[in-house]
Amino acid sequence: MAAATARAVAKDLLGMSARALKSIVVDECGQPLYRATQIREHLYGARRCRRIEDFSLIPREMRDALVAGGYRTGRLAVESASVSGCGTGKVSLRVGEREVIEAVGIPDASCWRASAEAENRLTACVSSQVGCAMKCTFCATGMQGYKRNLTPAEITAQVIELEELYGKRVSQVVFMGMGEPMLNIKSVVQAIRCLNEDVGIGGRHITVSTVGIPNSLKKLAKEKLAITLAISLHAPDQHTRAKIVPSAKYYPMEDLLNDARAYFKETGRRVTFEYTLLAGVNDSPSQAKALSRMLKRKFGTGAHVNIIPWNNIDGINHTRPSGNAIHRFCAQLEGGVTHTIRRTRGLDTNAACGMLTGAFERRTLRANA
Repeated sequence: MAAATARAVAKDLLGMSARALKSIVVDECGQPLYRATQIREHLYGARRCRRIEDFSLIPREMRDALVAGGYRTGRLAVESASVSGCGTGKVSLRVGEREVIEAVGIPDASCWRASAEAENRLTACVSSQVGCAMKCTFCATGMQGYKRNLTPAEITAQVIELEELYGKRVSQVVFMGMGEPMLNIKSVVQAIRCLNEDVGIGGRHITVSTVGIPNSLKKLAKEKLAITLAISLHAPDQHTRAKIVPSAKYYPMEDLLNDARAYFKETGRRVTFEYTLLAGVNDSPSQAKALSRMLKRKFGTGAHVNIIPWNNIDGINHTRPSGNAIHRFCAQLEGGVTHTIRRTRGLDTNAACGMLTGAFERRTLRANA
């Protein structure tokens, strides 16, 4: 069964490298090289075909040969799609017989002070795994556990589906959906190259967020992707972080920050830090001061923190800080540590940060039990 699944995964055209696609066209199908460009047009251009049979630029005999060889576009079935009152959208996509992932679209024009330039900007928040093994205490995805890694096609397809939902091109991609990207680094890197080279999203407009996996940042730096790295820090000290991020027990904060600093020196790309505020856990003014001192010691005045007020999730025993508590925390960040407060959007469709669960999957399993 596993071998059959592996063969099926390898047949998806979405996310495939240019070299692999050229090999299929020339070596397997005996067609001229320009057919590879035509296939990419059908996948990523204006046509956006869901089926190989609809590749109108490709001769019928070649289409038949691709289908007979087990190839498919790699597009995913949309189980549901919704857009919240603020414009944030979520798509639930089937990636297996009983597996569903979620991706979120965030149009900048839905901001209350959106500029004219922002009218055409769309951020895609994509998933890298079905479920998540990290079990952070404040995240709904961790509650369902880890199922499997996503393929490059399954990652790329999320961006394509969001573009179709909104009728516009995605301008920025953030790997902040379901899963830990660095536990699926091979597929994530291949998907990033595809998004960059085929979909046309610049590396500087792609962000990979990680809670920290030993040795993964060295591997990522060697890929020379020119992307933005975001470290999910969530605490100013090892003791607090280990309570809310279980993996921190095996990858101490000091080691993670040293690796992040090495990544910055290797790539020249600034590292940002994500900090989910949890009332009574990590939101005190003294913790803000400790955070800024620690980041200044490691990164000088170049550190930037994304403050994320926690979104209330049923079944999780945390509390969102009050507005006053959030601003008191931010007021104590010092020493050149800049910050932004992430605006909460998509609550009414469970599309806000930390709320992705693949809920359709649970409904399906109960219905079929």
